[in-house]
Amino acid sequence: MSNDGPTFETHNTQAAHDLSDREVRYFLRKYYYISNELSLDTDYGELSTEDGAFIIGDRKAIGREAIRALRKKMWEEVPNRDHDVQKIFSHGNHEDDTELMILGTATWGYHEGHKNVGDWAAHVGLEKGKDGQVRYSYYQIIMVGRSILHGLSVQLTRSI
Repeated sequence: MSNDGPTFETHNTQAAHDLSDREVRYFLRKYYYISNELSLDTDYGELSTEDGAFIIGDRKAIGREAIRALRKKMWEEVPNRDHDVQKIFSHGNHEDDTELMILGTATWGYHEGHKNVGDWAAHVGLEKGKDGQVRYSYYQIIMVGRSILHGLSVQLTRSI
């Protein structure tokens, strides 16, 4: 771990550094580190608020226990994964990094030995708890094709 927290692989090393809130940067590094590690299931559940929502495609889990159960099911289906964060956009002013849009790629390794690479986007809402910890209140993953991701990236970059 660095002083800013765990590292996560990214081709755009500025992705997390562009956020103004150090705790948010730490949270995101920790989130993707834990997301890529099957053995950290318990820790993964603690990344959400008590009533946090995790949505991927048509699957939706509300609350830490349901999120842990969905994560366990996802690991059964895809036993190896590696997220690569490309860009992080903060909604609103840069004093408040609590609503984010994150673009990236992931490599999924399957039981049969083959791998797939795909693009994803995530809409993330963050909250700071009374304990000072940053957690997500919602995390929605959108799987997209490469051409769509490139177009979205260009469009978002122009609008900022």
